[in-house]
Amino acid sequence: MQPIRRYLIPRTCLPSSAVWLGCLGCLLLPTFAFAFTQRQTELSQQAEAYSILNRSCFECHGPNRQEGGLRLDSREAILRGGDSGKAIDLQSIDSSELLRRVRLARGESEAMPNRGEGLAQSEIQKIEKWIGLGAPWPEGALLQKHWSYLPPKKSPIPTPKRGGSSDLSPIDELVLDRLQAEGLEFSDVADPNVLIRRIYLDLIGLPPAPFEVDEFVEEAKVDLQSTVERWVDRLLASPQYGVKWARPWLDAARYADSHGFQRDDLHELWAYRDWVIHALNDDMPFDRFTIEQLAGDLLPDPTESQLIATGFNRCAPCNVEAGTDPEENRFNQVVDRVNTLGYVWLGSTIECAQCHDHKYDPFTQRDYYGLFAFFNQTELEAARSNPKAPGSIRFVGPYLELKDSKIEEATRRLDQEIKIAKRELEQMLSIQKKRLSKGTPNVVKPVTFESSGGASYAMLDDGSILLKEDAPETDTYTIQLNLSNSKPIGLLLETLTDPTLPGSGPGRGDKAKPNFVLNSVEVHAMDTTGQVASQRIRLSAARSDFAQAKFEAAKAIDEDLTTGWAIAPKFGLSHWIAFRFADSGELDNVQRISVRLIQNFGAARTIGRLRFSTLEGDFEQSLPETNKEPDSIVKVRKEISNLEARREKSKLPQTLVMRELSEPRRSTLFKRGDYRNPGETIEPSPPSILHGYDRSGPQNRLSLARWLVSPENPLVARVAVNRMWNEIFGVGIVSTPEDFGLKGKSPSHPELLDWLAIEFMQGDWSQKRLLRSILVSHTYRQAARTTPALREKDPHNNLLARGPRFRLSAESIRDNALAISGLLSPKFDGPPIRPPQPDGLWTKVGGQKYDYEVSPGEDMLRRGIYVVIKRMSPNPTMITFDATARLACRVDRGRSNTPLQALTLLNDPVFVDAARGLVNRLHRELPNGTLEEQLNHLFRLAVARPLSIHEMGPLRNLYESERSASNASNRSKSEEDAWFAVASAVLNLDETITKE
Repeated sequence: MQPIRRYLIPRTCLPSSAVWLGCLGCLLLPTFAFAFTQRQTELSQQAEAYSILNRSCFECHGPNRQEGGLRLDSREAILRGGDSGKAIDLQSIDSSELLRRVRLARGESEAMPNRGEGLAQSEIQKIEKWIGLGAPWPEGALLQKHWSYLPPKKSPIPTPKRGGSSDLSPIDELVLDRLQAEGLEFSDVADPNVLIRRIYLDLIGLPPAPFEVDEFVEEAKVDLQSTVERWVDRLLASPQYGVKWARPWLDAARYADSHGFQRDDLHELWAYRDWVIHALNDDMPFDRFTIEQLAGDLLPDPTESQLIATGFNRCAPCNVEAGTDPEENRFNQVVDRVNTLGYVWLGSTIECAQCHDHKYDPFTQRDYYGLFAFFNQTELEAARSNPKAPGSIRFVGPYLELKDSKIEEATRRLDQEIKIAKRELEQMLSIQKKRLSKGTPNVVKPVTFESSGGASYAMLDDGSILLKEDAPETDTYTIQLNLSNSKPIGLLLETLTDPTLPGSGPGRGDKAKPNFVLNSVEVHAMDTTGQVASQRIRLSAARSDFAQAKFEAAKAIDEDLTTGWAIAPKFGLSHWIAFRFADSGELDNVQRISVRLIQNFGAARTIGRLRFSTLEGDFEQSLPETNKEPDSIVKVRKEISNLEARREKSKLPQTLVMRELSEPRRSTLFKRGDYRNPGETIEPSPPSILHGYDRSGPQNRLSLARWLVSPENPLVARVAVNRMWNEIFGVGIVSTPEDFGLKGKSPSHPELLDWLAIEFMQGDWSQKRLLRSILVSHTYRQAARTTPALREKDPHNNLLARGPRFRLSAESIRDNALAISGLLSPKFDGPPIRPPQPDGLWTKVGGQKYDYEVSPGEDMLRRGIYVVIKRMSPNPTMITFDATARLACRVDRGRSNTPLQALTLLNDPVFVDAARGLVNRLHRELPNGTLEEQLNHLFRLAVARPLSIHEMGPLRNLYESERSASNASNRSKSEEDAWFAVASAVLNLDETITKE
């Protein structure tokens, strides 16, 4: 809390009986006001000291624990002290043990608090002032509400001591009032060249062109305020605004293009990302923005757009590793949704209450599971395809197909062409089958089928077994077959094609190489009870119609599990392998056999469709003919394969959405946060510490969303505007945007935070309106330059005595470089792109294998928000610049400074291409300029401002030295090399990747 610095008491507020005081009242009023203000200051210092002690000390020296015999949660206990003596000395402040401990450098054995960050210098000074006042204890301190749970209130806008300037907004008045209380003033206005670049980067995430900079500078000479307002309005209307501002929201939403965990398969959710961009461009009110994402599916007659919006909660990671319990996965996803809601809308670490009541903030475990109950009514997103097989868990959705009339028409045409081609193929195969009817074996329909990997399957009318859905990495098929009365001399295994298999099969590996590796075949007799007998039927020979080099048929029965039979490169064709029994007498009195097909190669190289037949008579004579298929059949198969590939690419896009259960699921409190240990039944309800909740309607996500954005909610508007402020200035008014609770930081400007929150709500929850008020303020227009004294007093710019200066986000660094070079593609929407990255990063064990193919043409050069995010293998360039893998909600990114970042800017293919593009742009826009003019233009393209005299020399020297050192055989090539070196250096400048 900050002290109230002025109290204006209008004459009409005085009681009628006091009017006669006349001039005497005028003489006494200043004395009364001073005494009143002094009292408020003392009360504020008490509250601040209590808040610091509560946040940093009560955990170890409070009612539950008293380390060293010291308790600090009451004045009597503080004066009593602990094992080390008195905690404070009211006679000699500097002799206070409490002060000595908090002043010690981190790492000192006696430094306090002994965990986490130490107290800030400003907090230590507040403790000193409080002790100097006699360590007064706030009345009812243990019962008072934390500031963030009290409704925001608009305080009177103060008038700074220098007098209210006409260009100062309420934001400026509140900031300047705090600065003057600290003995500071605003910095000068930033250079117009720098200011317009700052505005561009903040609103659309891209730099201005030199002609735009020139236009702004000229207009600003006449009227800076109106010029800023005009350009801010122009950029707020740009469609690139939504792209820039979607990035921090997608961090909070933990948006990604894959499930996460070990089996990190891709999923389709990009329509949600595009929804966020369009919603921001349309300036969708934040209350509606909230409701549609949390509960769009529960609105009356929801539109496709409102259903897409529910992808927010489908961004939660999903674990489909073999052996995962689907219920455990579902529980963890619901937990993730509750925790994310706590961070994004309540600015609270509510996740601490999953296992027990929150230790610091007023959230109980009952509160936590009251929120849990709202999200507990959705369908399973991952389930076992075979309930008996723990490894058969599969991702099931639910998905929403998106409407697209052009794609639907193209799909209908392709379906018809495929149908006609398949009918033709069936006729041709029927004729071919009759021609090869000699020695046709007897098909044996399986009695039972089991997959060790839990693969789902279907038994078809022709006696074959078709495997379905995702294939496990390795698998063993166990098939029981009944034998006929006649004694077979061997078995025939056909591996058949099918249009539902990748590339038509017969393997399941992937569409490009649908191979399989049959490592071993085992045949066992079964006894009359249906159990596998100890007797194993020996196999003495194996033949096949075709075998891959070094993967001959005989290797399927050689007892070596590292070898096997495979069929590359003849994919998309049916094949067979035959096995001869070593001694047919072993089958005497055997009515049923069990056949095990062991496939341990990995990468899902397993058979997709199979059929068994018995062989009778002479083994060699009973084998099918190995005549290859006629060219006419091969041609039709190829045509079908091509049509199906086009059909796959033209299928309707889909996106993950939320969907409620038809019958509600019972919700409980889970003891110690363990999904296996449910306790008492819990009804849906929000935290009791906050405002009231209407129970008159359905208790679902929609009622929760409406409760969140109620004007009575003390947190949501504050949390939202603080995130916006954090994105603009690099640090929020509350510098812990994820934690507005006791362990979080107090607001640097509480009156400003509340003013912004109320403006946000009263301004129809318009983000653009609020951003405009911030960007047209004098606070925002300040130069970012600092001084040693200012760095000492306010290193993180919490007081706002200067303009913002910090490194761009990972996506903006990429976008900035491509925009400077003239290469950036303006395309919007659609599936994620794949820029160049080192080979082999997507190689993994488990799940579907993906070949990383760099996006073609201009798709590779689209904005960073469209880059694919594979959670367990995110883009290395993005991670280098502190992007997250989106495994969990993040409302603020850290900023590191590492040598690897400089190496990336010099060597990553994207930045190498950007440097070349920048050189081409320079020669295109200024082909006949002098060296100095060209260097200045190149520099302005990158950072907007012109080169100074001192900066011109080093760049000219770099150009000349690189040109003379070039090994090029001609002058033009050596000049090209020199310009490339200069462009690379400029793109690698700290100023280029920094907003100031």
